[in-house]
Amino acid sequence: MSIRRITAIVPVNILETLEKHLRGCGVPGVTVERVQGYGRHPNYFRRDLMKDNAKLVLYTDKAKVDTVIAAIICCEHECGATAGILAVDRVERLVSLADGADVMAESL
Repeated sequence: MSIRRITAIVPVNILETLEKHLRGCGVPGVTVERVQGYGRHPNYFRRDLMKDNAKLVLYTDKAKVDTVIAAIICCEHECGATAGILAVDRVERLVSLADGADVMAESL
């Protein structure tokens, strides 16, 4: 199976623009949740250094990974963001809960 999961932590303020970029790449869906954390750019004005971010999770075909990564990076630069991180993981199996069928990479 050639499905990959892309997980990205990005600034919250780029979400609207990022959605447009991902749709332009043919990404059929994305899950977003608000998270807090710190890293290269901690918030020194808070006691705990935490900063509000968004965590995106999406699934795509292995062949589209570089295109999706490029879109996320392009969006970050367009929006003036200087923080974020991204990981790509191999997915053994992806199952649609609607019908119990395996999701094929080609459909992503």
